[in-house]
Amino acid sequence: MLHSSYLHYAQLAAALFVVAMLAVLLTAYILAIIWARVYFYRRVNFSPDMLEAGLPGVSIIKPLVGIDRNVYANLETFFTLQYPKYELLFCLESDSDSARMVIETLMEKYPAVEARLLCSPILCGVNPKINNMMQGYQTAKHQLVLISDSGVKMRPEALADMVWCINQKDVGLVHQMPFVDQRPGFRSLVHSAYFGCSHAKSYISANCLGITCCTGMSCLFRRQVVDELPGGLAYFGRYLAEDFFLAQHIQSRGYRVSVSHYPALQDGTGEVRLLQRRLIRWAQLRTAMVPHIVLLELIAECLAAGLLGAWALPFLFPSLNPCACFLIHCLTWLLADYAMLRSCMDTAGVDEKPQFGRVEFVCAWLLCVGMTPLNLLVSLSRSEIVWRNRRFRLSWGGATHEVSSQQKLTNASSKPTL
Repeated sequence: MLHSSYLHYAQLAAALFVVAMLAVLLTAYILAIIWARVYFYRRVNFSPDMLEAGLPGVSIIKPLVGIDRNVYANLETFFTLQYPKYELLFCLESDSDSARMVIETLMEKYPAVEARLLCSPILCGVNPKINNMMQGYQTAKHQLVLISDSGVKMRPEALADMVWCINQKDVGLVHQMPFVDQRPGFRSLVHSAYFGCSHAKSYISANCLGITCCTGMSCLFRRQVVDELPGGLAYFGRYLAEDFFLAQHIQSRGYRVSVSHYPALQDGTGEVRLLQRRLIRWAQLRTAMVPHIVLLELIAECLAAGLLGAWALPFLFPSLNPCACFLIHCLTWLLADYAMLRSCMDTAGVDEKPQFGRVEFVCAWLLCVGMTPLNLLVSLSRSEIVWRNRRFRLSWGGATHEVSSQQKLTNASSKPTL
């Protein structure tokens, strides 16, 4: 009987913990929705003192490999930015890259925009993105550097907003929250349902708590802080998650990391299976760097949290039906996710109005909800990361080693790495 009493108290404590966790998740979600509604797309103006002193120049590094969907339209937005002083540095891995023709066409169309095409990557580590960007980083003229992935679309006022944010006191890096450019089609809706719902909630909550969550797809930083390291940006070539360690370094120097008022608009027309591979790769990186976060992610997802709640609530209140508790939980989560997605969209902008119906959203939401725990479990079962048809092995802490042929290993060993 004593053993039975201990078991009952243990179950009671676990049930109370689950209910408290659900209450915290709901509170965090409501606060994230309000924060996004108030913060995003808020227009800011430069003070007269800043304008009189002259706005700082920005070097925008665009690493490109091949042609992505809508690459012309996405790259063109960088030629029409509403900012007086910036340069575009397009970095290709070879002269024969198919993206070269697109870039040259845009450079001819916008001759007034200072832009350069670079095709000589510099080997400085295992990270192919860093290797590609180094040719632009070494030739950049300005002390503010913006790294922007090829699939990102930039709103005309977004660069000015990022510069405004980094000019605030003690800010060393400004990043854009990953989101999706709203386009018709179910693929785009699936991308939006992921990045605008659970991912947005986690991203905003981590930012508010001061947890490093910087994304390298679009981030502006002070070059002099990075150049304190041996090799500057090349130092991060030893990691695949260079954005995480870049933000950590800047914070270690006493600077703050801030979020832009404009999310990064990714192209969301890619196949869902490619999105899933990307999310699994991200989960593998988080497992190597912050393994405890992955466990929290797993129990904080809709299905896992719902199952825990379906056990805990009927245990505390026997009159409740477990199935009803689970369905009510999922419905509440669905409504919160829809509100989160709408908060991440510029409802005042014509281009950002929903291009999907509620039934379509529910279908995309169900796909994302079912895919998320599966992605986390798959990431835990894999010891290697596949990126751009190359294989990498992660060590605890984030250090990376490429798993390649003897030919590549020999070539890499003949050149010094940082």
